[in-house]
Formats: sequence, structure tokens, C-alpha cells
Amino acid sequence: MSRLKDPNIIRLLAVCICSDPLCMITEYMENGDLNQFLSRHEPEGQLALISNAPTVSFSNLCYMAGQIASGMKYLSSLNFVHRDLATRNCLVGKNFTIKIADFGMSRNLYSGDYYRIQGRAVLPIRWMSWESILLGKFTTASDVWAFGVTLWEILNFCKEQPYSQLTDEQVIENTGEFFRDQKRQIYLPQPGLCPDSLYKMMLSCWRRNTKERPSFQEIHRALLE
Repeated sequence: MSRLKDPNIIRLLAVCICSDPLCMITEYMENGDLNQFLSRHEPEGQLALISNAPTVSFSNLCYMAGQIASGMKYLSSLNFVHRDLATRNCLVGKNFTIKIADFGMSRNLYSGDYYRIQGRAVLPIRWMSWESILLGKFTTASDVWAFGVTLWEILNFCKEQPYSQLTDEQVIENTGEFFRDQKRQIYLPQPGLCPDSLYKMMLSCWRRNTKERPSFQEIHRALLE
């Protein structure tokens, strides 16, 4: 982690490894994680005016998603696989600055987002590609799948967990549909704020064939446009 240097990746400043508790010191991001940040906000519009809630514009949502894509583009250029990309693992600074973190820091707070598969570690199955769940295969292409879910979270202002209508077991069954490819897969629905072009990009992140998913370079370029 200390070798990762990118404007959209959290900087590791120091570690304490001599005695318990083991600690890592990272740069400070004053607005906390993106999940909590967005859940405290509303989209611009009549509802926000009535409730007097703080708002985030659609262009700023795209700006934040673009920064995540940029950080992931950097990680993928180093062949670094994140394995747990989600809004809970992105931190927010001033002026909607986003830095990707993780690295296992949010497990307690978001324990409901993780599922213990028998004989394996707890896994964020609702963000994971079918091949990661069924075959234990983690690649940049599986990070692209997770990015599609993260983008879905952003456009829903993190008001809902992915596949909230499905149990954990049904989520795993759904990945089996991708494996069998009988066209019975359940996809995350198009968020109300989401234009067709952006939803089409999300769906491309969830293609069964890993080679048909876009690269983070392509995703980042599309979001800039």
C-alpha cells in the first residue's frame, strides 16, 4: 500500500507493527465514507426543497464516479486487484474529492454487507462477480463488475442495499444463473436518476464473459464524456 501513489487512492502514511494494537495511519478525509455521505444527502429537486436536506447534483455524482474509475484505472495498471470496491470503501474529502480505501477497514460497521460462505472468509457477495463467488477468481474484470454495483449505489444515494429484495442465498443462486447462462439472471434495476447510456454501461460491467466487460480506461473515458 505504501507504494500506491495516485490522487484517487488513500495514502498510507505509517504503520505500527511492533506491539498490539496493530495500527495503520492514513491521510484524513473529513467527510467520511461515500456510503454514509450520500445517505445523508438527496438528489436535487422538489423533495429536497421540502425536506430541507443537503443535496448533491447529478454532475457531482458523475464527478465522484469518475474519480473512482480513475483510481481503479491506476490500480489496474499495476495489476492490483482491489476485491472489495464499494461506496463504503471510498472516502470523501472537500469539494466531492474521492479516494479509494478499503482495505478491510469497514467490516464491523457494514457487517450486513458481508456473507460467510462455508469454509471461506466473509465476502461482499452483493458486489462480487459470478466467477469470484463460484470459482474464487478475482481479477480486474471482477473489480469492473463491483464498479458497476458501486455506480448503482451512487445513483441511488446509497438508500438501498444491492439486490435488497433477495436473500444472501438467492444472490448466490443468481450468480449460478450467470454461470449457466440460461438468460434468467436478475440484474440490478435502473435507478431513477440514471440515464439509459449510464445504465447500459452498468450492464456492460455485469456481462457474463469477463473479456466483454469494459476496461477501467474505457469506463473513465465514458464518465468524463
